[in-house]
Amino acid sequence: MEVTYIKRFIVPFLLFQLSTTSSFFIKAQDDGEPVLDVSGNAVRTRVNYFILPAGRGNGGGLHVASIRNRSKPLVVSQNADESALGSSLRFSPVDPKENTVRLSDDMNIKFTSMVISDSSTVWRINTEVSPQRYLVTVGGVEGNPGSKTLANWFRIDKYEDAYKLVYCPGVCNLCRPFCGDIGVLVENGKRVLFVGRDKPLKVKFHKLKNY
Repeated sequence: MEVTYIKRFIVPFLLFQLSTTSSFFIKAQDDGEPVLDVSGNAVRTRVNYFILPAGRGNGGGLHVASIRNRSKPLVVSQNADESALGSSLRFSPVDPKENTVRLSDDMNIKFTSMVISDSSTVWRINTEVSPQRYLVTVGGVEGNPGSKTLANWFRIDKYEDAYKLVYCPGVCNLCRPFCGDIGVLVENGKRVLFVGRDKPLKVKFHKLKNY
């Protein structure tokens, strides 16, 4: 699988039990409130950002990697080098007319600084690589909210003094998907994003210059 980077950046189904007391249920919080970048401005659609961990010593930005000797699908991973910005991304809310990224809104997340020869760069939840894990990979579908695209929708919620990424799609009223925070799983030395029971990856959003 060939990955081409457009810009010169440093790029570097275990089923969960559903329980009303589980931390995996995400409580809607401050619906409609804009997500803010590190400059205090609202995060916008159709604008490129870097997702970086909040605080020092927590690694760098996000990119893609192959694990378990598989080149497809590529997993979304975090660079261990905190000086690495990773790849830029855009957020596409479920409402295509929305210009602002808001808390708890369903959205697609897409890498914009790379082209993968035989795959989209849209994030999705995937169990092909590891049936016991809900890993975040690329290869998702942008838009078309509904039962057939549940794996492609993510949310941003507040977490302590920053934010966290969440999988808890609400694009299908009749569906009952599991919910969970996006954390980091170390797989053969690579930091892979997944839906996990441990603490979430605390993140902030940095707007790409010239936007």
